[in-house]
Amino acid sequence: MAQGYCPDCDSDIKLGSDPRKGQKVTCPNCGAYLEIVGLSPIELDWAFDDDDDEEYELDYEGDEEEQGY
Repeated sequence: MAQGYCPDCDSDIKLGSDPRKGQKVTCPNCGAYLEIVGLSPIELDWAFDDDDDEEYELDYEGDEEEQGY
């Protein structure tokens, strides 16, 4: 069984026998929402929703226009 380590609390996370890059998991210890970003060795990083990124970009672009950049 494959396992990775939480970048937030450093606890072991069991990933099953067939982990996939891009797979999202939750740390059972601290509740961090993570994504598998590497397979050899297995590497976990914080997962980000694409919807949140788009919302930020729209807000940021609006701020530029208001400030006259």
